[in-house]
Amino acid sequence: MGLRETIERAAGLLRKEAISDFEIFGISSDIIRAESKGQQLESLTRSNESGISIRILIEGAMGFSYGFEANENLIDAAVTSARYQFKDNHNHFPEPRAAGYRNIEVFDPEVASMSPDDCVGRAVQLEKAARESDQRVEKVRKASFSRSSSTVHIVNSNGIQGFFSVTSVGTSLMVTVRQGAEVQSGHDFDFNHRLRGFDVDKVGRAAVARAAALLGARQLKTTMLPVLFDPMATAEMIEFISDAFLGENVIKGKSYLGDKFGLKRFSDCITLYDNPLDERASDTCPFDGEGVPSQHSILVEQGTVKGFLYDSYWASVAGKDSTGNSVRSGYRSWPSLNIRHMCLDPSSEPMSQALSNLPQVLKVTDIMGMHTANPITGELSVGITGILLEQGSPAYPVREAALSGNIYDMFSRVISVGDDVRKSGQVLCGSLLVDAVDISSQ
Repeated sequence: MGLRETIERAAGLLRKEAISDFEIFGISSDIIRAESKGQQLESLTRSNESGISIRILIEGAMGFSYGFEANENLIDAAVTSARYQFKDNHNHFPEPRAAGYRNIEVFDPEVASMSPDDCVGRAVQLEKAARESDQRVEKVRKASFSRSSSTVHIVNSNGIQGFFSVTSVGTSLMVTVRQGAEVQSGHDFDFNHRLRGFDVDKVGRAAVARAAALLGARQLKTTMLPVLFDPMATAEMIEFISDAFLGENVIKGKSYLGDKFGLKRFSDCITLYDNPLDERASDTCPFDGEGVPSQHSILVEQGTVKGFLYDSYWASVAGKDSTGNSVRSGYRSWPSLNIRHMCLDPSSEPMSQALSNLPQVLKVTDIMGMHTANPITGELSVGITGILLEQGSPAYPVREAALSGNIYDMFSRVISVGDDVRKSGQVLCGSLLVDAVDISSQ
């Protein structure tokens, strides 16, 4: 039985049991992942799975169950679950919106038809490209290539009806390079929904280049310097502050930005938004985990806080409309509020111009310990590695340094945002130049 048929059967069983408020979410996926070691197959896994989850609403209490098939046991489990949940007037299922769903085309038949051998070949090629790019490469670890093909379907008793198919390819690796007694490591990755133009060789060479650039690293004396966060480091910072834009945290008083709506708390250079309609997003989809249409949500515009993100529940609590930010990790999980695709716009002037006006800048390529920062106040003290730039050109790599301060203060002192945009996790951004940050030797 296909996914559509399974969901239709579940809906029929729910109506037969006189359950009038319900939601059925289903997903089918086919994923292949290959890993190379010694330029030959190290591991190969394939998962091909289909399942559904059911949420039902009985007198304000939400019940949940999931399984591979639609049957009476699945319905009974959801009813039993509802009996043990708290009743809450904010529990509800969304209504369809007049605008409907945006058309997004991110299904590539070429990806869907890739065989295990195709994936193994690209994983091996990834490792080979890394090893051949520099004779100083000592080890290549976790050289992996994966492809996935998935279909998502959601319906509810209010008339929500969403169906979407998506493909993706991804690759990543870690390397170490040795020069004498010194060893440095680097990593890189890439992701796309289509196979055409996806270059595993480029990823392999980039990982090696990141490691080799740190050879000969020195310690830096305690100082205050402008800091250039590369795109991956910038993405980590944006992902860290993203919790402050979640409506749940705003309502619970756990957001630094909760009382700053309409106020200028970021640099003029910062325009930040959540946009799962962007086809570069890993979570791109015309609807969210509850079937609410996805949308472009402006969070910060030229430094001013303009909005927050909501799913249906927290939007009801706040008296707002959902921004389409309900997410699911699969059919086995409840939907929850989260970011989907955070995007940072580049500055109008090129980054090179801003760098050329600064005698010295520390380019940060790796941040260690971001999880230790305070998510509410923004205070942080983290380890970093990077490269000291002089007049915009590399002078020497830096090791064993620490960066401290307040992350929101740093975002208020951004000089420029680069156009070297890349996707990292749920964030799409370029590099970020901050005018002065405390740097100390660890």
